[in-house]
Amino acid sequence: MTQNKGDAEVSNSRDEVARLAEVDTSIDEEGRTDRVLSGWQGWLFAGVAVAFSSFHLYTAYFGNLPHMQQRALHGLFGVVLALAFFSLRPGRKQSALPWYDWALIICAILPMGYVLLNWQDMFRARLFPETHHLVLTLMAVGVFLEACRRVLGWSLVILALAALAYAMLGHLIPGTWGHAGFSPERMTSRLFMADSGLWGMLPGLSATVISIFILFGLIVMGTGGGQAFMNAALVLAGRQVGGAAKVATIGSSLMGTISGSGMANAAATGSLTIPMMRKLGYRREFAVGVEATASTGGQLMPPIMGAGAFVMAEIVGIPYLTIVMAAIIPAILFYLGNFWVIHLSARKEGIAPVPAERIPSARATFTIMFFLQLIMPIGLMIWFLMSGYSIAYAGSQAVLATLIVFFFVNWEFGLKEKCLIFLEILRKAGISLAMMAVLAFVAQIIVSMISATGIGVKFTDMMVFFGGQSLLMVLIMAMLACIILGMGMPTTAAYVLSASLAAPALIALDVPALHAHLFAFYFAILATITPPVCTAIYAASAIAEIRWTRAVPDTMKLGWVAFTIPFMFVYSPQLLLEGTPLEIVLVATVKAIGVLALATATINYFATKLSVVQRVMAFAGAFMLITPGWETNIAGLVLTLAAMVLNLRAHRSAVGAAVG
Repeated sequence: MTQNKGDAEVSNSRDEVARLAEVDTSIDEEGRTDRVLSGWQGWLFAGVAVAFSSFHLYTAYFGNLPHMQQRALHGLFGVVLALAFFSLRPGRKQSALPWYDWALIICAILPMGYVLLNWQDMFRARLFPETHHLVLTLMAVGVFLEACRRVLGWSLVILALAALAYAMLGHLIPGTWGHAGFSPERMTSRLFMADSGLWGMLPGLSATVISIFILFGLIVMGTGGGQAFMNAALVLAGRQVGGAAKVATIGSSLMGTISGSGMANAAATGSLTIPMMRKLGYRREFAVGVEATASTGGQLMPPIMGAGAFVMAEIVGIPYLTIVMAAIIPAILFYLGNFWVIHLSARKEGIAPVPAERIPSARATFTIMFFLQLIMPIGLMIWFLMSGYSIAYAGSQAVLATLIVFFFVNWEFGLKEKCLIFLEILRKAGISLAMMAVLAFVAQIIVSMISATGIGVKFTDMMVFFGGQSLLMVLIMAMLACIILGMGMPTTAAYVLSASLAAPALIALDVPALHAHLFAFYFAILATITPPVCTAIYAASAIAEIRWTRAVPDTMKLGWVAFTIPFMFVYSPQLLLEGTPLEIVLVATVKAIGVLALATATINYFATKLSVVQRVMAFAGAFMLITPGWETNIAGLVLTLAAMVLNLRAHRSAVGAAVG
């Protein structure tokens, strides 16, 4: 009986591992809603979601509408779908829309329809708004805020309400932070009748560049890319020490770079990777940390970077390829530290690799279809970008290549099945686009008010004043500001807010714009694993069925090396490929050794457990290696090597004593 039970447990363990190799083309976490409509309403709004995706595919290939029309129609689709698929109070089981949601949909159609039909006349009359313009503005702002609250919660909505209140009541605030205040007419003119408010830059990006890359990611995942990613991860890392966690890291990071959402990716891939790690001996807390960190770090990985690189290119005015190239070495350092922590933890705790019989062969994995499904579309996109084409056009060609492969080369499904799969992808993509749209419009309200009231300049002045001329102090304050602004926010919104408030302070101290914006981008992303509002940890902890607070220490061990990387590249721009090839190689090598030393000291293990003295030496050496200055770096290298040699000797002595 006991033997049978043990055999069953082993069998279950293997089945869990097999799930990873057989992961389907699921995109369930994209487009997941809390309201399932039935009957004619289900068909109606499913059709609206498909139409939304089809609209963006059409405009990507045949050209956008005039910019205010493009953004208004994008916003209309987004609000209608958000109101339809997300209920007033989460958890309520509804199969049909209540009357008040129909009323809100009408309140969305009226202002957006007005912009679609009258955008030219409205823009010309923007300095002289009339009463009906004020009413339409209230409707538009109200439905966007409510849609955003349903989709993303209160965090972004509260910031938007605070920004609106500050704009209108600034004349009541004394001192430096006060301003003349905005009348209702002026608010209407700025928010609704011009392209600096609701129809500004962020909705413009969402309606063009971001939308096509959301579609690209979901089409890749939905047509077989998800399975290909995870199989590749198993082949590359499954046989190594700590193989299960390394598989989770590779698979989650590959999906994370396309999905652009740490929380959604942790929920989607974590449902597969966390049970597998648990069955192979990893603690729940460590499994959560691995998944949360990898899902978050995927957005730092070129070439797609969760669409963040495209947004940065538009905001900063720096070519996309320059940003991607600059991000390569920091991303390598991030994953180098992450893998080393996993490797040492597995050795320390005696975790076995993934069973060999459950790892697919390289020949069966890296097939022609693998390269056609994954490598070719991304390579094609990069080729178009290097040839001078726009980001949106390059993304549209990547989508087209993926669809051609799916419909004309992939023989796994019949034509009818392929059409049904494609329609389901478009439906789920439509809901994901809706979530992105309402986020972009509400974030645009905040950015518009920051610009109009001058609070961004005041915030910059405050940071420079308190930091003095100390760049380190301003960097620390900017880091805290980015993390606070990123709490509970999707990556794009977190970065845009950070770029509006924190990046200018760094630029004021002569930090180059690219460095400042990458600094803000990193910490806006790392906010998803930073307590107390750490959404990626929340999602992974729910799957592991533990309190999220238990997973924080392990997540910090895995991810805290990442918190040092932005400081490294600000002080050592060679990490962003600035300098001679020799300088870049030398600096990158030194920082890589520093990252490894820091990870070793964090885990408190090398060949064996570090003594107190060895650990202090490793920490000191690591910090001397990651700080600038060759004298300091050489001293850090000597200190680190001494700590490791002492640890190796202690290990050999222990082994010799055990043998003797």
